[in-house]
Amino acid sequence: MCPDWTDPRNVGAAFRLADAAGVQRLVLTGSTPRPPHPKIRKTARTTERSVEYESADDAVQYVRDARERGAHILALEITDRSESLFTYAPPVTGEIVLIAGNEAAGIPRRLLAECDASVHLPMYGRNTSMNVSVALGAAVYLLLMKLQ
Repeated sequence: MCPDWTDPRNVGAAFRLADAAGVQRLVLTGSTPRPPHPKIRKTARTTERSVEYESADDAVQYVRDARERGAHILALEITDRSESLFTYAPPVTGEIVLIAGNEAAGIPRRLLAECDASVHLPMYGRNTSMNVSVALGAAVYLLLMKLQ
């Protein structure tokens, strides 16, 4: 899930990632740019045509509905309670909704409160963050590795 992302190039990168990793669908919520958009198209390199996506105005309601159908809701966010993706054990069955927050503000508290767990990528440099599409790519592939 991509809630309130601002940069359409990050959305395009998420489409490419979803295609490469076999992600079932992208969920674009709130003010996140949606196809058709020239910057999404340029970065996505046609994957926006083949990767399934859905739009939702309200991310919190989307997450509540996903939980009702049995999904595990996972925030990609450094918090006081987040666990490293290196040690996190994802559920072995069922749908996982992975939320990667806004480029500047991250995941809003209201949405974080709806998550079953929070995970983060360990940071070894001086900076404590990375580009959202890069972080999402690393997280998706770490989760895929654990689910193989």
